[in-house]
Amino acid sequence: MMARKSLENLCSKFEKIDLIGSFENAETSLEFIQLNSIELILLDIEMPGMSGLELMEKIPYLPQVIFTTGNKEYAYEAYEYDITDFLKKPISADRFEKAIHKVVDIKDRRNAVASSSAMHELYIKSDGRYIRIDYNDILYFENVGDYIKVVTTHGGYIFHDTMKALDKKIVNPRFLKVHRSYIVNMGKFLDIEDNSIVIEKKVIPVSRAYKGILLNGINLI
Repeated sequence: MMARKSLENLCSKFEKIDLIGSFENAETSLEFIQLNSIELILLDIEMPGMSGLELMEKIPYLPQVIFTTGNKEYAYEAYEYDITDFLKKPISADRFEKAIHKVVDIKDRRNAVASSSAMHELYIKSDGRYIRIDYNDILYFENVGDYIKVVTTHGGYIFHDTMKALDKKIVNPRFLKVHRSYIVNMGKFLDIEDNSIVIEKKVIPVSRAYKGILLNGINLI
Protein backbone atom coordinates (compact mmCIF):
# COMPACT_ATOMS: atom_id res chain seq x y z
CA MET A 1 0.00 0.00 0.00
CA MET A 2 2.72 2.49 0.99
CA ALA A 3 4.75 1.73 -2.16
CA ARG A 4 1.70 2.27 -4.36
CA LYS A 5 0.88 5.57 -2.67
CA SER A 6 4.49 6.65 -3.12
CA LEU A 7 4.26 5.98 -6.87
CA GLU A 8 0.99 7.87 -7.07
CA ASN A 9 2.69 10.83 -5.40
CA LEU A 10 5.63 10.68 -7.83
CA CYS A 11 3.25 10.55 -10.81
CA SER A 12 1.43 13.64 -9.57
CA LYS A 13 4.63 15.68 -9.97
CA PHE A 14 4.75 15.19 -13.76
CA GLU A 15 2.33 17.05 -16.03
CA LYS A 16 2.88 14.52 -18.82
CA ILE A 17 1.56 11.68 -16.65
CA ASP A 18 -2.20 11.26 -16.47
CA LEU A 19 -2.75 8.60 -13.82
CA ILE A 20 -6.04 6.89 -14.70
CA GLY A 21 -5.91 3.85 -12.41
CA SER A 22 -4.14 2.37 -9.39
CA PHE A 23 -4.72 -1.20 -8.20
CA GLU A 24 -3.69 -3.46 -5.35
CA ASN A 25 -3.62 -6.70 -7.36
CA ALA A 26 -2.96 -7.95 -10.87
CA GLU A 27 -6.41 -9.42 -11.46
CA THR A 28 -8.17 -6.06 -11.05
CA SER A 29 -5.55 -4.21 -13.08
CA LEU A 30 -5.86 -6.74 -15.93
CA GLU A 31 -9.58 -6.07 -16.22
CA PHE A 32 -8.91 -2.33 -16.38
CA ILE A 33 -6.12 -2.68 -18.97
CA GLN A 34 -8.36 -4.77 -21.23
CA LEU A 35 -11.07 -2.10 -21.19
CA ASN A 36 -8.93 1.02 -21.57
CA SER A 37 -6.23 2.46 -23.81
CA ILE A 38 -3.01 2.42 -21.77
CA GLU A 39 0.33 3.95 -22.80
CA LEU A 40 2.36 3.17 -19.67
CA ILE A 41 2.10 0.66 -16.83
CA LEU A 42 4.02 1.03 -13.56
CA LEU A 43 4.03 -2.60 -12.50
CA ASP A 44 5.18 -4.25 -9.28
CA ILE A 45 6.54 -7.74 -9.85
CA GLU A 46 5.63 -9.08 -6.41
CA MET A 47 1.87 -8.85 -5.90
CA PRO A 48 -0.69 -11.03 -4.10
CA GLY A 49 -2.10 -13.76 -6.31
CA MET A 50 -0.79 -13.16 -9.82
CA SER A 51 2.72 -11.68 -10.13
CA GLY A 52 3.64 -8.83 -12.43
CA LEU A 53 5.47 -11.24 -14.73
CA GLU A 54 2.40 -13.47 -14.91
CA LEU A 55 0.26 -10.43 -15.69
CA MET A 56 2.54 -9.58 -18.62
CA GLU A 57 1.77 -12.99 -20.12
CA LYS A 58 -1.97 -12.34 -20.03
CA ILE A 59 -2.03 -8.88 -21.65
CA PRO A 60 -2.79 -9.28 -25.40
CA TYR A 61 -0.25 -6.58 -26.32
CA LEU A 62 1.81 -4.31 -24.15
CA PRO A 63 2.21 -0.56 -23.74
CA GLN A 64 5.44 0.77 -22.26
CA VAL A 65 6.15 -0.88 -18.89
CA ILE A 66 8.26 0.22 -15.95
CA PHE A 67 8.79 -2.58 -13.45
CA THR A 68 9.10 -1.73 -9.76
CA THR A 69 10.37 -4.22 -7.22
CA GLY A 70 12.34 -4.51 -4.02
CA ASN A 71 14.25 -7.50 -5.40
CA LYS A 72 16.90 -6.74 -8.04
CA GLU A 73 17.17 -10.45 -8.87
CA TYR A 74 14.13 -9.97 -11.11
CA ALA A 75 15.97 -7.50 -13.35
CA TYR A 76 17.20 -9.96 -15.98
CA GLU A 77 13.86 -11.70 -16.32
CA ALA A 78 12.05 -8.36 -16.49
CA TYR A 79 14.15 -7.09 -19.41
CA GLU A 80 13.25 -10.22 -21.38
CA TYR A 81 9.88 -8.52 -21.87
CA ASP A 82 11.35 -5.46 -23.66
CA ILE A 83 10.32 -3.20 -20.79
CA THR A 84 11.17 0.50 -20.78
CA ASP A 85 12.85 0.57 -17.36
CA PHE A 86 13.34 -1.26 -14.07
CA LEU A 87 13.13 0.60 -10.76
CA LYS A 88 14.31 -0.92 -7.50
CA LYS A 89 12.50 0.14 -4.34
CA PRO A 90 12.75 2.46 -2.57
CA ILE A 91 12.38 4.66 -5.65
CA SER A 92 13.94 8.11 -5.51
CA ALA A 93 12.39 11.10 -7.26
CA ASP A 94 15.50 11.56 -9.43
CA ARG A 95 15.51 7.94 -10.58
CA PHE A 96 11.78 8.05 -11.29
CA GLU A 97 12.24 11.24 -13.33
CA LYS A 98 14.94 9.55 -15.40
CA ALA A 99 12.59 6.65 -16.16
CA ILE A 100 9.79 9.01 -17.20
CA HIS A 101 12.14 10.91 -19.51
CA LYS A 102 12.92 7.58 -21.17
CA VAL A 103 9.20 6.90 -21.61
CA VAL A 104 8.66 10.32 -23.19
CA ASP A 105 11.67 9.88 -25.49
CA ILE A 106 10.38 6.55 -26.79
CA LYS A 107 6.91 8.00 -27.33
CA ASP A 108 8.31 11.03 -29.17
CA ARG A 109 10.41 8.81 -31.45
CA ARG A 110 7.42 6.66 -32.28
CA ASN A 111 5.36 9.75 -33.05
CA ALA A 112 8.17 11.07 -35.25
CA VAL A 113 8.24 7.82 -37.21
CA ALA A 114 4.48 8.01 -37.73
CA SER A 115 4.47 11.64 -38.90
CA SER A 116 7.75 12.11 -40.73
CA SER A 117 8.02 12.20 -44.51
CA ALA A 118 9.40 9.04 -46.08
CA MET A 119 13.04 8.97 -47.01
CA HIS A 120 14.03 7.30 -50.26
CA GLU A 121 17.24 5.42 -49.56
CA LEU A 122 19.94 4.38 -47.14
CA TYR A 123 23.56 3.34 -47.38
CA ILE A 124 25.06 0.40 -45.52
CA LYS A 125 28.70 -0.57 -45.16
CA SER A 126 29.12 -4.19 -46.19
CA ASP A 127 32.30 -6.02 -47.27
CA GLY A 128 34.29 -2.80 -47.14
CA ARG A 129 32.01 -0.75 -49.39
CA TYR A 130 28.95 1.46 -49.03
CA ILE A 131 25.89 0.03 -50.73
CA ARG A 132 22.88 2.16 -51.69
CA ILE A 133 19.52 0.54 -50.98
CA ASP A 134 16.19 2.00 -52.02
CA TYR A 135 13.65 1.85 -49.20
CA ASN A 136 11.07 0.49 -51.64
CA ASP A 137 13.26 -2.59 -52.15
CA ILE A 138 13.65 -3.46 -48.46
CA LEU A 139 11.55 -6.30 -47.07
CA TYR A 140 12.86 -6.44 -43.50
CA PHE A 141 15.85 -6.10 -41.18
CA GLU A 142 16.85 -9.07 -39.01
CA ASN A 143 19.19 -9.19 -36.02
CA VAL A 144 21.89 -11.86 -36.45
CA GLY A 145 24.17 -11.76 -33.43
CA ASP A 146 26.35 -8.64 -33.55
CA TYR A 147 25.17 -7.85 -37.08
CA ILE A 148 22.05 -6.82 -38.97
CA LYS A 149 20.83 -8.55 -42.11
CA VAL A 150 18.79 -6.43 -44.50
CA VAL A 151 16.71 -8.51 -46.90
CA THR A 152 15.62 -6.82 -50.13
CA THR A 153 13.68 -7.86 -53.22
CA HIS A 154 16.96 -8.61 -54.98
CA GLY A 155 19.09 -10.15 -52.21
CA GLY A 156 20.48 -9.64 -48.72
CA TYR A 157 23.34 -7.77 -47.09
CA ILE A 158 24.91 -8.01 -43.65
CA PHE A 159 26.33 -5.02 -41.79
CA HIS A 160 27.56 -4.30 -38.30
CA ASP A 161 24.98 -2.55 -36.09
CA THR A 162 22.52 -3.16 -33.28
CA MET A 163 18.74 -3.33 -33.58
CA LYS A 164 18.36 -0.58 -30.98
CA ALA A 165 20.64 1.80 -32.90
CA LEU A 166 19.07 0.93 -36.26
CA ASP A 167 15.57 1.60 -34.93
CA LYS A 168 16.65 5.15 -34.04
CA LYS A 169 18.26 5.75 -37.44
CA ILE A 170 15.30 4.73 -39.59
CA VAL A 171 12.85 7.61 -39.41
CA ASN A 172 10.37 6.34 -41.99
CA PRO A 173 6.66 5.64 -41.51
CA ARG A 174 6.82 2.45 -43.58
CA PHE A 175 9.25 0.71 -41.24
CA LEU A 176 8.20 -0.69 -37.89
CA LYS A 177 9.94 -2.73 -35.22
CA VAL A 178 7.65 -5.70 -34.57
CA HIS A 179 10.05 -7.78 -32.49
CA ARG A 180 13.38 -7.31 -30.73
CA SER A 181 15.01 -9.02 -33.75
CA TYR A 182 12.98 -7.61 -36.65
CA ILE A 183 12.15 -4.30 -38.31
CA VAL A 184 9.81 -4.72 -41.27
CA ASN A 185 8.56 -2.78 -44.27
CA MET A 186 4.82 -2.46 -43.67
CA GLY A 187 4.21 -2.25 -47.41
CA LYS A 188 5.53 -5.79 -47.97
CA PHE A 189 3.14 -7.82 -45.80
CA LEU A 190 1.40 -10.76 -47.44
CA ASP A 191 -0.38 -11.96 -44.32
CA ILE A 192 -0.82 -11.05 -40.66
CA GLU A 193 -1.66 -13.76 -38.14
CA ASP A 194 -2.10 -13.59 -34.35
CA ASN A 195 1.59 -13.43 -33.48
CA SER A 196 3.36 -13.31 -36.84
CA ILE A 197 3.44 -11.69 -40.26
CA VAL A 198 4.50 -13.13 -43.61
CA ILE A 199 6.81 -11.27 -46.00
CA GLU A 200 7.65 -13.23 -49.15
CA LYS A 201 8.05 -16.74 -47.65
CA LYS A 202 9.48 -15.50 -44.35
CA VAL A 203 7.35 -15.89 -41.21
CA ILE A 204 8.31 -13.11 -38.81
CA PRO A 205 7.25 -13.15 -35.14
CA VAL A 206 5.38 -10.16 -33.72
CA SER A 207 6.05 -9.27 -30.08
CA ARG A 208 3.05 -8.31 -27.94
CA ALA A 209 4.88 -5.11 -27.06
CA TYR A 210 4.58 -3.96 -30.70
CA LYS A 211 1.37 -5.67 -31.81
CA GLY A 212 -0.85 -2.71 -30.93
CA ILE A 213 1.39 -0.31 -32.87
CA LEU A 214 1.32 -2.68 -35.86
CA LEU A 215 -2.47 -2.91 -35.90
CA ASN A 216 -2.82 0.85 -35.57
CA GLY A 217 -0.51 1.30 -38.56
CA ILE A 218 -2.53 -0.70 -41.07
CA ASN A 219 -5.84 -0.01 -42.81
CA LEU A 220 -7.85 -2.56 -40.86
CA ILE A 221 -11.53 -2.89 -41.86
